[in-house]
Amino acid sequence: MVKVDSKLVIALDVFDVDFAVDFARKIGREIFAIKINWPLVMVRGSSIISELSRYSRSICDLKIADIPNTNRLIAEKVAENGAWGVISHAFVGSDSLKAVVQAAGDVRVFSVVAMSHPGSADLISSSLENLVKISIEANVYGLIAPGNDLEMLRKVKKMAPGMKILSPGIGAQGGSASHAIANGSDYIIVGRAVYDDPDPLMKAREFNRELSNIYH
Repeated sequence: MVKVDSKLVIALDVFDVDFAVDFARKIGREIFAIKINWPLVMVRGSSIISELSRYSRSICDLKIADIPNTNRLIAEKVAENGAWGVISHAFVGSDSLKAVVQAAGDVRVFSVVAMSHPGSADLISSSLENLVKISIEANVYGLIAPGNDLEMLRKVKKMAPGMKILSPGIGAQGGSASHAIANGSDYIIVGRAVYDDPDPLMKAREFNRELSNIYH
């Protein structure tokens, strides 16, 4: 399947499996990846990963956060179902994050170093330096950093210049897709702003045009 060159990741935070599969089928060629969160996994099980991977790369946003053995089991199941990427927390420590990376195999691991909601400032964001350090030492593929906090985003980019950055907080949470890319993001995550739109395909194309204009 030929895909457009896109930096757009769609967060399908929904319970409706039929909607999710139909959405992926219609929009898969227009985006970089679909982000699968717990709502779909809770309804369908891990098989939803392979179902949606038929139409697009899939990134499992399970925010894995447990002891190393449990993390390993989760990462193995994600890999078994053909995910392109998986998201893990770093705050549980280097041993747990390394377990994810080792078990994931070819699946790309993104670790959370800051989040897009205000509560991130209570604990996670204040540990930014340590979380980035743990992530680098674990040899993750990329980091999760907010697209609606450009100062934080620039800090993350400066601390880990060689890593891919995936940014939530765009659209419904107030972040600008183009501003996020210009300040260090490699890919932006958009959910409700696309899948709740009357014409999701057209909305995704609008985001793609916005992002492509940065480089022209």
